[in-house]
Amino acid sequence: MHPMVRDLYKRVIHVGYDYPLGLDYVRKTWKKVLRNPDNCPSCFDEHKNQIVSPSPACEREIRKAVGKGRAYIREMIGIIQLKKYRAMKKRYDN
Repeated sequence: MHPMVRDLYKRVIHVGYDYPLGLDYVRKTWKKVLRNPDNCPSCFDEHKNQIVSPSPACEREIRKAVGKGRAYIREMIGIIQLKKYRAMKKRYDN
């Protein structure tokens, strides 16, 4: 696994602890997405469905996909903050 992808997954797991649907949902969803060869076609061997040695095109695709993943993490953080805000408002609003 590429170090950037591993770091992205660690960030997802850290954010997933507070996610409203739970850590199990986040873990299953992201594992399925990370293992999908359609997200980085030049990094997978078509016949064996395994990761091949990295090429410059593969590196660009990985960086692009990690950038999208970080945007999704920011969305998850926004959802978590909204959940916490609504809980605080419900608790303290008269």
